[in-house]
Amino acid sequence: MPRFNISADDAQGPLVVGIDIGSGGTRAAVYDVSGREVGTRHHKEAHSFTVADDGTSTIDADQIVQEIRDALAVVLDGELPGEVRGIGFDTFASSLVAVDEAGAAITPCITYADTRCHAQVDALAATLDVADLHERTGARLHSSYTAPRLTWLREAHPEVFSRTDRFMALGEYVALKLLGTPALGTASAAWSGMIDRRTGEYIPELLEAVGVDLSMMGESLDPSDALPITGTPLAAEFPQLEGAVWLPVIGDGLAANLGIGALGAGTWGISTATSGAIRQLLDTEIPALPSGLWAYRFDARRTLVGSAMSDCGRVLDWARNELDIPFEIAETDTKSLFSAAPTAGTPLVVPFFSGERGTKWRGSSRALFANVGASTTAEDMLRGAMEGVALSFLRIADQMREAGGEPERIVLSGGMTEAIPAWLHLLSDALGAPIDHVAVSRSTMRGSAVMALEQASPDTTVAEVPVLRRVEPVAAHTAYYRERLERFEKLADLA
Repeated sequence: MPRFNISADDAQGPLVVGIDIGSGGTRAAVYDVSGREVGTRHHKEAHSFTVADDGTSTIDADQIVQEIRDALAVVLDGELPGEVRGIGFDTFASSLVAVDEAGAAITPCITYADTRCHAQVDALAATLDVADLHERTGARLHSSYTAPRLTWLREAHPEVFSRTDRFMALGEYVALKLLGTPALGTASAAWSGMIDRRTGEYIPELLEAVGVDLSMMGESLDPSDALPITGTPLAAEFPQLEGAVWLPVIGDGLAANLGIGALGAGTWGISTATSGAIRQLLDTEIPALPSGLWAYRFDARRTLVGSAMSDCGRVLDWARNELDIPFEIAETDTKSLFSAAPTAGTPLVVPFFSGERGTKWRGSSRALFANVGASTTAEDMLRGAMEGVALSFLRIADQMREAGGEPERIVLSGGMTEAIPAWLHLLSDALGAPIDHVAVSRSTMRGSAVMALEQASPDTTVAEVPVLRRVEPVAAHTAYYRERLERFEKLADLA
């Protein structure tokens, strides 16, 4: 995948720094005013989550702070081709760190993947109006969000809960340590599932239900509420940042859309990594949010709307591991397999290997295969599984159209599509729309930089991300996927 960079000699200021905290590492890079990486000024500090059989998924928050320092030391070293005016920052969404009165973390960062609060999800659902909360917060009552985690922490670790002065998202804690001031972006606060998507205020009933005072939660800040770095510990450590501002943290989903160029209200951004998602930035009111979507407030004007699935690239991994499919996928003629016209004999697959998220959010669901016969081949199973992924996107797309209408453009990126680009024929046919597969490495990090450029150089238009390939739908295949979707939904109800 091209890095979409520009040489230091050609770079033009103002410069910004993008920082991305993902599940596999901390990354930083310098970008010029066009939104392209400057030369080789990028660096990654690898890390991994601490996991356990009880559902634990955590990482040391202070380790992340140090990784950012180390990454900045690399990318800011030497003479820069301009002045750094802004730092954009994203993390994996939905994180929680308990912080004491002295500003020290007294828990590890609990990540989005931590499932120890499943029982608390059920308990809260029994006492709260779940549908009303979804409409107001734009989020489901789910183990990925903050309310059940707070309840779990209060019940499972009361001594820690009683010592807590503030509950922070990871990015908010990082700002506290580097700047001396916590900075929680509205988009990150929205990922807690505890703020009103229309007002940005915390939901009183949720705070009461989890036993947390409003003063213990961070105020949500829009990107325009950027913090000056001058006079902070970060400026003392890196004088190159003295004239820059620090933008409040956002979630990686929003950053991914910004990074691949899904900026306008008419554009859908699709991610096809281990998991998958469709997202759209809307600047209009959504009177009634479809039940399968989430809607996260970005700022006073914009909302990120979409939904996600746990199993996208993971379906390809399963096929490699469990079917007679070569691990080196290039050894399989996927171009012929996925470009061929659909047939009624293809297995119908509900690919919920890790449970269902969008659109019905049934976490206990599992994968199902139908229409499998004695003559079914491994390639047929792979085709059916990838059609199942396309149908998973289609059911989300139908609700996206309810919320924001037909898209004017669809842009897509992700490692799975890099591995088997021919599968886009299935997705384009299922959605009944053309898809632009765009080329940009580390789209989330670039998205954070693009957000910083909105503040550092608001009148500048960033360079358009190059399109690797454009796939057009075959109109004659639309009816096949519509009929398949009806059967998919019936089968999914059994999963």
